[in-house]
Amino acid sequence: MKRHLLSIGFVGLSLVSLSLPAMARPEIASGDQLLETDVAGCLSLADQYIAELGVESDQGSIDRTGYFEDGSFRILCYGAGEASLAIVFATHNESLEVAANFIQMTLAELARGQSVSQQPDQAQPAANP
Repeated sequence: MKRHLLSIGFVGLSLVSLSLPAMARPEIASGDQLLETDVAGCLSLADQYIAELGVESDQGSIDRTGYFEDGSFRILCYGAGEASLAIVFATHNESLEVAANFIQMTLAELARGQSVSQQPDQAQPAANP
């Protein structure tokens, strides 16, 4: 009888240990940034950023989603008057710190991309005939 109970106990522990990884949830972080561009401009900045990252992505009417092996992110663009609000969510399979750092990097890149796109073109000097 003890042997039977012991085997049931080992089987139960094995099942619990197999189900724990399936129950693990990813770590999620979020942040937002007001951009001095419209929603189309926000989506364009998101597209440029994702292209620079070189990751697989999906496009929606107001969002862009990128995928990594160990997580994913989504950039949502909403109108805010003449500006737009970029809201970024990031998940990481193991680390909230990685997700939070990615959020900060993404928001900084979107703001930087916005300032680069708003700079006037440098006028080329006319050639002397």
